[in-house]
Amino acid sequence: MSQFTEGANVDMIAIIKSIKDAMVAFESSFPLDSLQKTNFGQQPFVTLLTCSDSRVPENVFGQSFNRIFTVENIGNQVKTSEGSLLYGLLHLRTPLMIVAGHSDCGALKAAGSDYSTEPEAIVRELDCVNRSLNEILSSSQTLNGEPIVKYTQLAELNVDMQVKYLLGNTFVARLVEDGSLSIIGIIVDLHNVYGQGYGKSYLINCNGMRDPNKLKDIGYLNGLFVRMKRLTVV
Repeated sequence: MSQFTEGANVDMIAIIKSIKDAMVAFESSFPLDSLQKTNFGQQPFVTLLTCSDSRVPENVFGQSFNRIFTVENIGNQVKTSEGSLLYGLLHLRTPLMIVAGHSDCGALKAAGSDYSTEPEAIVRELDCVNRSLNEILSSSQTLNGEPIVKYTQLAELNVDMQVKYLLGNTFVARLVEDGSLSIIGIIVDLHNVYGQGYGKSYLINCNGMRDPNKLKDIGYLNGLFVRMKRLTVV
């Protein structure tokens, strides 16, 4: 239960105060000197596609201000927000693209159920997740029978699918081929499904490469060696 709710009651005064306090904190720590050096322009070095789940904020990957161009949607789907992603890659020219999924993803569960009675806008987005799921399941992957493990495996495979979609874009593929862009896939483990602790993140994909043993051969990933782990055999 949220700190601002108790049963059916919502403490809106406390919610607004928390927002105001956050705004004041941002203002007091505003990095003006840093922004002036860029002539108040954007200079992110990461384009991030992540699930809009509130438990997976962009600050998983550090301070976001002028570092991370963030695109969020349910189920971290490329096709839902392709234009925004291409803006980060083709116009802001970020050298790194991160696709971040998470354990036990609710969007994947919803997309595998009957969501036909949802509002049209939600149906459209879940249709996108559903297409990814169908493509994943058509590949005859073996999934664990325990639900939380199964849906975390599906989250891994969904990240793989989004990396595949990105590489299928001619403009993006060209950037990867000439070495000016790397695309990595990450899973944020909110539920300790991997058995290494709550909130840990794992590298599962780089430019379509999914085998952890082969990922270790990519020199610039050296700092993530201990984070190369998958539940799903590839």
